[in-house]
Amino acid sequence: MPEYTLVTLSDTDGSLAAIAPQLGGWLLRYARPMPGHGLVEALHCSQAVIDRYPREMYAGNPILFPLVSFNHASGKDHHYEWNGQSYPMPQHGFGRRSKWTVVHQDATSVSMELTDNETTRKDYPFAFGHRLTYRLASGRLHWEQVVENRSSEVMPFATGFHPYLAVPLTPKSGRADCFVEIPEAKRMTMHDRGVSFTAKPFLAQNWSVQEDVADTLFLAGLKKSELVLVDPGSELEVILNFEDAPQHRFVALWAKTPEEPFYCLEPWTALPNVFTRAKDRELILLEPQKTFRAAMWMELRKMA
Repeated sequence: MPEYTLVTLSDTDGSLAAIAPQLGGWLLRYARPMPGHGLVEALHCSQAVIDRYPREMYAGNPILFPLVSFNHASGKDHHYEWNGQSYPMPQHGFGRRSKWTVVHQDATSVSMELTDNETTRKDYPFAFGHRLTYRLASGRLHWEQVVENRSSEVMPFATGFHPYLAVPLTPKSGRADCFVEIPEAKRMTMHDRGVSFTAKPFLAQNWSVQEDVADTLFLAGLKKSELVLVDPGSELEVILNFEDAPQHRFVALWAKTPEEPFYCLEPWTALPNVFTRAKDRELILLEPQKTFRAAMWMELRKMA
């Protein structure tokens, strides 16, 4: 079992959130009291998954940095190339496997920071500061991401979030009844393990969570930067809004199987293999001493 300290946030309406800074700044809980249901957990989590950290993180909301998904270069899996050199980089980057430091905490919010160190600079040769803040307000969970390039050269990265939403949201419902409200978008199809992607129109629709997305459904250019997981049997829904994160232009929908007790709605700034596809201009190239910012919120509520 990994050793960690749990930071618990609470709001006046009874909403709760729990974060483990030493476990990659991992958000483990977001729960809210709902009439007729008691305290409802919006995120899937279990102690068994936490005990498997960092080998498996099928729970909560891990942070992805400085890579989303995978990258392969020159025939090497989990590698990327920059300035003529090849470096290893694990799936979804090292941010979720690193210890974050709490820099501010009060009853309703916590701010954590990850900075470069001797270990990160071996495989990612840049000086950076990455601050992540979670805050509860009126039952809604907000989070803000701030990445600063402290290097003297351009810093390349991709970033995203990987929330594992609980399906169903309560025992009064069933997984097969749940669906995701998806706005009009483009469906991106991957070719040759991320060497290229092609786009086709994707109409606004209610997407059943019983659809097999083990190979991941990639969407881009959503007409509205918002997804809604709906559980009609419980008469509840979870809204994930990323309108204040304009560079998170892509979303990935994923579940290991159609029987899992979770379903992932993941806002990303890039698609897989982004370092190798630099020509597609998805990679963020942050100038020295400049800052990248993004903000999102999640809300568990009664169906609209």
